[in-house]
Amino acid sequence: MIPKLEAIKHLFLHEWDPIGVVEFPEAADEYDSYALRVFTALHSGATEQDIADYLTWLELDHMGLSVSSGRSEAIACKVIEIHASVPSA
Repeated sequence: MIPKLEAIKHLFLHEWDPIGVVEFPEAADEYDSYALRVFTALHSGATEQDIADYLTWLELDHMGLSVSSGRSEAIACKVIEIHASVPSA
């Protein structure tokens, strides 16, 4: 396991969770592919705004939600904090 990636997965499931799957154990991996993409983007130099824009895009365009959860900026800030403080391996 990669601690930084696991921390982002946890963040997405427990704090972002735009479709409300946290209470369904069978959906615990619902956001894993998005977390992996963010993890990879961070290593390519993605900024906090890049992450926020991606999360908003996921909610509105990819997931088809009519309104963003409004948490994208706060979650992006936490992703940057994870990137700075959690070891990659």
